[in-house]
Amino acid sequence: MEESLLSEREEAGRDRSSCYAAIWLCCHVRSRGRWDGCGRLTAFFCLFTVAFWIGVTRNLYCNPDALRDVEPPFNGQLLPANFTLVERKYLLIQFTKLVDVYDDTQKHVGYFYDINLFIIMRFGFSDANGRIWFEARYASFLSRFKPIIEYNVQRCDAGGVGRPSTLFELKEVWWIESYWRCFVNCSRLFNLAERAAPGQVRETLIPEASFGLDPKFQVSFDGWLAPTLRGQITGPVSSFGTGVRQVWSMHLQNATDGRLVAKAQQHFVIGSATQDMRVLSRWKVETLIPSQLPNWVIGFLAVLDDIEEDY
Repeated sequence: MEESLLSEREEAGRDRSSCYAAIWLCCHVRSRGRWDGCGRLTAFFCLFTVAFWIGVTRNLYCNPDALRDVEPPFNGQLLPANFTLVERKYLLIQFTKLVDVYDDTQKHVGYFYDINLFIIMRFGFSDANGRIWFEARYASFLSRFKPIIEYNVQRCDAGGVGRPSTLFELKEVWWIESYWRCFVNCSRLFNLAERAAPGQVRETLIPEASFGLDPKFQVSFDGWLAPTLRGQITGPVSSFGTGVRQVWSMHLQNATDGRLVAKAQQHFVIGSATQDMRVLSRWKVETLIPSQLPNWVIGFLAVLDDIEEDY
């Protein structure tokens, strides 16, 4: 691997620095510049955050060394061309969002995970053997506070010998979509750009001026209200277990010729008793034009709603 690849220590340091900076700024403004109370508050939050974060994410981070001599699955695609996303819920406390991936034969090939603690995020994909292959990261420190999505998406082994060096930039097109002002029929739109990157890209204070410009692909999510039914074993269920929720479909198009590259459709099921009989999401993902876009990027796009939203 090249020296530009980030080590685990550098990754953790970057996350902690972002958290510390935000906490210090908030308490400094609130205390009107007085350091005594601000310093104690900052120290407490820093110690608590670091201890909790290390405990929850100790095995969830990009580790290029763990991938050095490993053949990327599915001929370098990391995921099969067609697969199913299965939301995983636990009965009680769950700090990590998990979405399992199954191929056409119902074989488990890995899972997506997402952990958010204040302004720190871990969003990536692990294969069935626990190896992290790619992550989505905020495009900048400022991106954490925006109401739209700005992600850099990159493989953990980017920059290694014989490994791809492409960085994907995902940006939400909020001024066209109806997601923030709809109720029945909703839409979310994203631009997906790509550029070469010799190694892991570090986070900057603000996004680059060219971030997400000249997109190679356009991603649209169309949703409509669908009735849902659930039970509950941890307490009484409200409204007789009935409800409504947006059910989504995804269409991924080539931005140049408009051809449909991939599509996905969501539906809902009732979880088991060990999942408190919650409403759980399922996605059926299908690649229509192979080799236009890596399968793992298509999977990342399809899982966005399950990861980003809290239901």
